[in-house]
Amino acid sequence: MGFLYEPKRKLFSIGYNVSMNRLDGSNYDLLASEARLGSFLAIARGDVPMEHWFSMSRPYGAVGRRRVLLSWTGTMFEYLMPLLFQRSFDHSLLDKAAGEAVAVQIEYGHSHRVPWGISESAFADLDLEKTYQYKAFGVPILGLKRGLEEKLVVAPYATLLALNIAPVEAVHNLKRLAGLGMMAEYGYFEAMDFSRQAQRDPAVRDLKRGVIIEAYMAHHQGMAFLALTNFL
Repeated sequence: MGFLYEPKRKLFSIGYNVSMNRLDGSNYDLLASEARLGSFLAIARGDVPMEHWFSMSRPYGAVGRRRVLLSWTGTMFEYLMPLLFQRSFDHSLLDKAAGEAVAVQIEYGHSHRVPWGISESAFADLDLEKTYQYKAFGVPILGLKRGLEEKLVVAPYATLLALNIAPVEAVHNLKRLAGLGMMAEYGYFEAMDFSRQAQRDPAVRDLKRGVIIEAYMAHHQGMAFLALTNFL
């Protein structure tokens, strides 16, 4: 992994441009990111120095009385996916960040009268081959990226990631999703799109009528199984 590391910036590049024989110009520079799992492994292997961990930025934002660590897109995935493999230490920065992120996600769902749990997922847009499109969705007040409020897409795996943070709330939310038709033969469907653009009738104001994304993504199912295993 060391070849992706930029010693001057003390950060990982997002990739390597083979045709131009150089690293891409952008970096993984936020601690609240799934990429920190790669950073942890690289440091443990001795591929990069420990100072890299402290070079990742830790921007904070205010949400009511809460002081929350911000991510790029405000997804559950960015905060909680690394915890599938890493220990969480009580009262540490990342422990508090995970708890606050889940609390904000729950409040955001309640404020929009929909189930909570927003992350990267497929959504209701289809391409010419009738394949669901995919992107990162998040809670706007948790993310630095603009435009996060444009869509409202709920993914069940995001709730499963939160099982060890808020077990009672997570189980209640999973039951609610099942009641909305999200449970099928192979488990929970990929997502439910509550965005106005996804409604059959643009004039409909009842966001409870979300569009079910009847698909399964292997990596999301894998995260769900790991989260359940850790919880049990």
